[in-house]
Amino acid sequence: MNEGRGEGVVLEPQRRIGYLLRRAQQLHVAAWSRIASTEISSVQFSILAVLHQRGEASQRELCDAVDLDRSTMADLVARMERRGLLERRRAADDARRNVVTLTEHGTAEYRRLDPLVVKVQESLVESMTAEEQAALRLGLEALLDD
Repeated sequence: MNEGRGEGVVLEPQRRIGYLLRRAQQLHVAAWSRIASTEISSVQFSILAVLHQRGEASQRELCDAVDLDRSTMADLVARMERRGLLERRRAADDARRNVVTLTEHGTAEYRRLDPLVVKVQESLVESMTAEEQAALRLGLEALLDD
């Protein structure tokens, strides 16, 4: 798959961005499972990270922070709550809203995983120069910019 990083003609489907994004995601999932966790997904870690940073958030705020739809978020929060990672309660000022916080177990898992997430990222970009890494980040941010 080194075609395209220099010489040679890049054939289908390797020349398509969608294909490359899918393959990159496959590499990320494999690295995540190998290095970080087979129990907690990278999306679940994102939820832990947001709650660690904010202290608490409504499910709607979590949707916005990690860019998930409401039904997916509700399912993830319910699963994480069953695993003892999160607590969910009704907001005092609005009974229609759920407020989510980390449990002690959730905080411990966040702290355990945080340095491993760095290792996952390092493993994904280890073959790239610093300039290539910066360009990748900028390109992905531009692609995802609203």
